Amino acid sequence: MNWYPDKRVGLLWGLGLLAALAFADYRLLRGTLGAPINLLFFGRALLLLAALLLLAFLIHAFYGLASLAYHVERNGIVIRWAASYDVVPMGDIKAVVPFPKGRQLPSGIGWPGYRIGQVRIDGVGPVRLYTTRPLGQSLLIRPADQSYLISPANVEGFLADYRARRLLGQITRWSQEQRLPALFSLTVWRDRLTAWLFLPGLLLNLALFGYLSARYPQLPPRMILSFDPRGLGERIGARSELFLLPIVGLGILLLNSALAAWVHRRGRVLSLLLLGNVPLVQALAWLATLRLLG
Repeated sequence: MNWYPDKRVGLLWGLGLLAALAFADYRLLRGTLGAPINLLFFGRALLLLAALLLLAFLIHAFYGLASLAYHVERNGIVIRWAASYDVVPMGDIKAVVPFPKGRQLPSGIGWPGYRIGQVRIDGVGPVRLYTTRPLGQSLLIRPADQSYLISPANVEGFLADYRARRLLGQITRWSQEQRLPALFSLTVWRDRLTAWLFLPGLLLNLALFGYLSARYPQLPPRMILSFDPRGLGERIGARSELFLLPIVGLGILLLNSALAAWVHRRGRVLSLLLLGNVPLVQALAWLATLRLLG
């Protein structure tokens, strides 16, 4: 049977936050489009990118709240959040009890009427949050390792359903796990070395965009964009064409990252090689830019 939390407060707050952030993104976009290219323009573009990423995260979190449900059956409890599912086998559950009094809950992520995230609570251990109510009205599902904090609107009904189905006994033995969408279950997310290889390429690429933006007002409208083997100017074009170098670098960064994530499960070494080439490409783009501006 499916049980649902009281989502009204969280949904209202979420709609307000989404509306405010969407309006702020719109104002940022209007202020950025058509503005002269300089260092301030680059700063606004970075801020707009960060705001858009935050908006995407809030939309996903809001969808998670709207879809949040707790399913109880003989084999265990399944917690649905967005497109992910936490599976808790009935045989692994030691207790389903109100949240212990006197315990302090770390903040997690969310807004009034909604709290999600992975936290650690003294005396309890790791806890995954899927709650919309204060601690005193939330239930703690306690398996052997990973615990879960939930808040069904009808606490007594949920507990009665859980006890009745537990008495019936399991039909199939489940394993405790979190089932994620294909994109979030890629092995590349659990490999820290890939992050250390990805970040230098990203930072070099962003720095090149920033450098060109800072130099742009001082550049002539038309300039030499390529040289022949003798070092003489071969092609003259608009200064805006200089941005093709970091744009191509960004395209290679995204392409190599996508390929690295796809092949990581089958060949980690190939994945690391794909990411390891990205900083080299960005360095070559820097050298070409400095030569043209030198």
